[in-house]
Amino acid sequence: MQKLSNLSLKQREELFRQLRISITHHSNAMEGTTLSFGETKELLEHGNTAGDKPLAEQLIILGFAKAYDVVIREAANKDNIIDGSFIKDLHAIMFEDALKVSPEYISKPIGAYRLDERYIKGVDIKLSSPNKISNDIENLLYKFNSNNMSLLDIAEFHILFERIHPFADGNGRVGRLIMAYQAIQNNIVPPLIENEHRNEYLKAINDKNELFKFIDESIQNSMALLD
Repeated sequence: MQKLSNLSLKQREELFRQLRISITHHSNAMEGTTLSFGETKELLEHGNTAGDKPLAEQLIILGFAKAYDVVIREAANKDNIIDGSFIKDLHAIMFEDALKVSPEYISKPIGAYRLDERYIKGVDIKLSSPNKISNDIENLLYKFNSNNMSLLDIAEFHILFERIHPFADGNGRVGRLIMAYQAIQNNIVPPLIENEHRNEYLKAINDKNELFKFIDESIQNSMALLD
């Protein structure tokens, strides 16, 4: 496990700059967006859109990057503790621009918990019922203070968050942003979970010890950005 405090200020700034592109690309690619890494980089760094790709996808990518910026800023303050309102805000920031332009493309509501039952295809895990989501989230946040977590705690939180599955869409993306927030607050380099390892990630998400090992390996992907 790599500690942020082992990096110089210049290295941390460069790491967060590189991760803004890489996490945004890979986290969205895992959910089916079609922009390449190069197209994502061009969009985020120069504002150039990929002409043949859906506008809604590109607005979601921009929204995700905005949410990432919030995570980096807020996690820098050790006294900030993740709460339900913050989680909802991350979700809203990610989807609000795409909702304005392409509402038919976006699962609603945004910035609020889902109102219907959901199931994960092929997985025998019962997700939280809509009337229990708020309580389940609050219990999870009570169990883990974001600024006092080990890497194993972060893995366990992620599994439990995904089993609550609080939103109509974007649960994986919000969950991975929360993971980055928790890592930063606890002096850990945020992991870069690459789309190429999606299957290993989905398999590991059933066991906190397996996910711990996967996240630890994914931190090396982040460190490789500084090479």
